[in-house]
Amino acid sequence: MTGGSMPFSALSPDGPISILGADITTVENMRRRNREEACFTAKCCGAPLVIRTAQGKLPHFVHKTVPDSCAGERGESPEHRRLKAVIAKEAESTYEWDVETEAIGRDAETQKVLWRADVLAAKNKSAVAFEVQLSQADFDDMRRRQARYKASGVRGLWFVRTKKGFPASKELPIFAVETDRNGDWVSLATAWDRPEMWRYADGAESMELSEFVRSALDGNLKWAPFEGVGDTWLQGCVDYDHIGECPGCKRTIVRHRAVRARVSSEDGYPQFMFGGFNEYRRNSEWHMPIVNAVWNSVRTKVDKTYRSSNGNCCWCSAPLKEAPFQMFGNKWGALTAPLQLKDLPKPKFGSVEREWLRRWTVVDR
Repeated sequence: MTGGSMPFSALSPDGPISILGADITTVENMRRRNREEACFTAKCCGAPLVIRTAQGKLPHFVHKTVPDSCAGERGESPEHRRLKAVIAKEAESTYEWDVETEAIGRDAETQKVLWRADVLAAKNKSAVAFEVQLSQADFDDMRRRQARYKASGVRGLWFVRTKKGFPASKELPIFAVETDRNGDWVSLATAWDRPEMWRYADGAESMELSEFVRSALDGNLKWAPFEGVGDTWLQGCVDYDHIGECPGCKRTIVRHRAVRARVSSEDGYPQFMFGGFNEYRRNSEWHMPIVNAVWNSVRTKVDKTYRSSNGNCCWCSAPLKEAPFQMFGNKWGALTAPLQLKDLPKPKFGSVEREWLRRWTVVDR
């Protein structure tokens, strides 16, 4: 008796069955029936299966004898099988989705195997395949397999554990999954993110795997939900330091040092930010528009002014000298005001603002 992978589902005379989440009595009844009828067979090759209940492991099926032609024995690691079980269990807990592990998609006419999914969740005309890739995560291979899912009307979500970074992509959703003593965590950030340009609030960059699966099946996993939505409200913030007093209006002259903006309705969305001397500032389309929008909103409420691009006080037009840069010693403060995406220039291809908007995020967390 052998077994490399740990399948939780099999074929029976009554159709596909799953042993995942079955209680002790159900498992024993299944084992007894299989001993009497030899009725459980592998989806991958049709070979007979038996039920194994080894100590410390979930009940699962194994091949009684693995045929040489079997393509299903993929040598999955214990960690791969454990994560697959976590995903399947959470998907089953929604009660709205039919969940199948080691699911196989076939051509309707030729019965040729088109794809194999670690976990497949189906409801009405919707289907989501969850794939776990803990080693040798190859972008081109995942892209080819994703195309086969798409051709079958299946949405594929990929979990990887690799130092190799993958870009945020609508067509190929890839998420890093990590495990610590507190559980399994899915990162919403990517290796291509720019931490000097946007940052997640504490605890918002990742979420538990089970919560992520539930959110995806509930429809709360969204691609670029705010791109092109002009009515989206942002909270703009300009950090400044005091650099003197205007000789004309006697207002305090301030100089902006950093610019920030966050989506007002979504605390889990990363905060966009620009340091006043950030190397990407010159490539930003939003830096000065945010400064101007915040300033125009609060200018009558504060006793401050700043040096405009023509060198004059923006309040009374008195000429102002440019203050030398000083990292420390000046008094700091912040001005905040609401604004909308439609108040800002439309991001161009390749801009940091477009990268900030085009990402996967979980809404209504």
